[in-house]
Amino acid sequence: MQGYREKLGYLLDFLGDVPVQSITADDVRRFVVSLMDRRTLFEGTPKERKGQLSPYTVQSYVRHVKRLFSWLTEEGHLDTNPADRIKAHKPRQREVKAISRDDFVALLATTEGGSAIDRRDRAMILLLADSGARAGGVCGLRVQDVDLDNGVAKVIEKGGRSRYVYLTEVTAQAIRDWLDVRPSDKGDWLFTSLRHYDNDAVSPNGLRQMLKRRAKRAGVSGPCNPHAFRHGFAIAYLMSGGDLASLADLLGHSNIMVTREYYSVFTREQLRQKHARHSPVAQEFGSDGDEKQTD
Repeated sequence: MQGYREKLGYLLDFLGDVPVQSITADDVRRFVVSLMDRRTLFEGTPKERKGQLSPYTVQSYVRHVKRLFSWLTEEGHLDTNPADRIKAHKPRQREVKAISRDDFVALLATTEGGSAIDRRDRAMILLLADSGARAGGVCGLRVQDVDLDNGVAKVIEKGGRSRYVYLTEVTAQAIRDWLDVRPSDKGDWLFTSLRHYDNDAVSPNGLRQMLKRRAKRAGVSGPCNPHAFRHGFAIAYLMSGGDLASLADLLGHSNIMVTREYYSVFTREQLRQKHARHSPVAQEFGSDGDEKQTD
């Protein structure tokens, strides 16, 4: 309901406080064009993207507006539906640039030295891979936000929204190893600078630079930024049999359509692997054709 109010609030702001009967198809088209204008810079720099709408958000706003006017027409408040011929254009499918499993393993191997910086970076890399959290969520963690015994952490991400992410024991232990050597005078941030004059948290840009340095050391040439880990988490989750609805919750997507648009398209090889794993025949006989034995 809150999301519905938010999206329709943009329409109200655009049209002003006017009688609903006076709204025309041209008014709705102008509103959609205004959304499209806010989308034009979405693929620019982070500074340029500030305040812009993703193609998926634009599509969602148009759907909500169409649903509103359909309801008003069905209930007899309008004689004709001004949004009837407005189309919610499907965003162009973008290639999901995920870190590969081999690159993840190679990157992690560079953190096996045992120094304080190795322990910190290892914990951050594992947390990115394990949780699907955004860079801002990882860097904004405070020590009290993490419950290592129960494998859960509370992150604050886009729009100041908080959510929980989940950790395997491997990641939890890596964070414990970091906390064993983390300087005690660095405040509440979980992942802090190790420079003696700097008490700030590792910034998202600092996280990106760390990954870049370790990728160079590991000989990694594929995608290796924080979002590549998020994409890698999502793809691995689906390839292992996870569903889109629970993935949307794990990624903190407010709309499952965003999750579907990003991650419902697989390569032919990925589909072959999913079929080999989840086909009822494969489950009954195994992928090698040998019938499973039951007690």
